[in-house]
Amino acid sequence: MKMKNMLKIIVILTVFVFSSCGRSENTDRSSETKAPQVSGVKTEARVKNALAFINGYVENADKMEKAAGITDWVNSNNLSTKRFKKELKRLMDEAYRKGPESGIDADPIFDAQDYPDRGFKLESFDEKTNYMTVSGINWPEFKLTMKIINENGKWLVDGCGMINIPEDKRAKR
Repeated sequence: MKMKNMLKIIVILTVFVFSSCGRSENTDRSSETKAPQVSGVKTEARVKNALAFINGYVENADKMEKAAGITDWVNSNNLSTKRFKKELKRLMDEAYRKGPESGIDADPIFDAQDYPDRGFKLESFDEKTNYMTVSGINWPEFKLTMKIINENGKWLVDGCGMINIPEDKRAKR
């Protein structure tokens, strides 16, 4: 039992160490989380929670050793679906079973080892499929695919990065 817990800690630390290399100081993103007017108020309402989710995740990751673990942060956040949380747990559990050397080699939410440290802004949004692309505020070439759905009257993140995003929809870098 202790070995399994140790492997979990090693995997989480490895992900955060790789994702925080070369980071700059944390900056306030509160004014940058608002969705641009892509096609009106209806779209803004749909993407607002997705931007709050991903930019909140960036803020957590920027805390480095003080950051909450990936699954802990997502589970304590009310901006993602139960399906998203379940798939993240499945991916992380699978990585723990494989061990730190052969598990996930990237942060599953960012689908990368690094990320834009100032957060993300909306790049595009497909109102028919509810897929969106966000790009880094200070790294516009860094793109990330997200998917939102309406669950119990609230727009929530159902896919992001590696989680619940089909391979052909994932952002290319």
